[in-house]
Amino acid sequence: MKKIRVALIGCGKQAEKHLASLMAYPNVDVILSDMQPDLARSLAKKNKVACVDYPEEVFEINDVLAVLICTPTASHAGLIKKALENGKDVFCEKPLCVKLEEAFELKDLEEKTGHSVMVGYIYRYVPIFEEGHRLFSKYRIDEESLILGKPLSAFFRLGGRGGHRAWKHSKNRGGGAINEMLVHMIDLANWYFGPLYDVEVISNELKCPERIIEGDLLKVDAEDFVMIRCFGFSGVEIFCQADLITPAFNQYVEIQCENGTFMGSIQPEMPSFVYMKRARGGYEAGKTVLKYGKRKVLDIQMAHFIKVISERKRPDRNRIEDSIELMRIIREILSQSRK
Repeated sequence: MKKIRVALIGCGKQAEKHLASLMAYPNVDVILSDMQPDLARSLAKKNKVACVDYPEEVFEINDVLAVLICTPTASHAGLIKKALENGKDVFCEKPLCVKLEEAFELKDLEEKTGHSVMVGYIYRYVPIFEEGHRLFSKYRIDEESLILGKPLSAFFRLGGRGGHRAWKHSKNRGGGAINEMLVHMIDLANWYFGPLYDVEVISNELKCPERIIEGDLLKVDAEDFVMIRCFGFSGVEIFCQADLITPAFNQYVEIQCENGTFMGSIQPEMPSFVYMKRARGGYEAGKTVLKYGKRKVLDIQMAHFIKVISERKRPDRNRIEDSIELMRIIREILSQSRK
């Protein structure tokens, strides 16, 4: 197998997960870097991989074919730009960048250089949600041949307890239920039914202004409950709800259609099934329980990126244009919330 060398910039908690996925490939070599060189050295020593002292160095290494970016959001645009300009593919943790204008600039540069950028919205790699996309994607089958028939209503929910880190509850630091949680459900909704339109904020609240975080009682200011309503293709009405107040993590997608129901969750203990009024598309009439077993979704996502690098093909999901559409919707939500 052809050797692939990948540079990973930013050596925090998320980087360790991606490093584990990369090291599962015997033909992949990894080189680490971080603005704090000691972090890169420590992680490199622990995993017996190479490192350099500063991120800028990786762009000058000719045999580095791709860059993984796991740094704070404000640095994303600059690092992606340098990577593309130096002939490297990019995987970037969400979000793509801070400003929508930056996203358009990166898209233009991607097209100019012929290299690819993927963004880490992990729910698109969950097998149950991949099946949902197969059932609903307007790009692959026309409305008349949809297995479940015309979609009538959809509900996307993601709830967690929050309180893990102070910055996740700070507006100025990009925290809150919108950026931490809602983005994932809007991204799924857009993957199934986009482009989304007529976005309306139904609720945007701070229900817990004081939280115990890492042993300290803190006052926080970022929203911890949000719900939006919007519409997608065929006029399907969509609700997306996310929060940081749910004591035990809870996530599911429920979609009602003229010929049945799709229910899916990343949680193995939650019900995932297709219910059909009439048999169609390989599904029998009645309820079919969907079980995929435990999957390492980060590994599935990384496998896709390795394929993008090795085959010189654009990714089939999580592209820059997906992030542009997501950022457009988030901008509208934030605009309404300020009003």
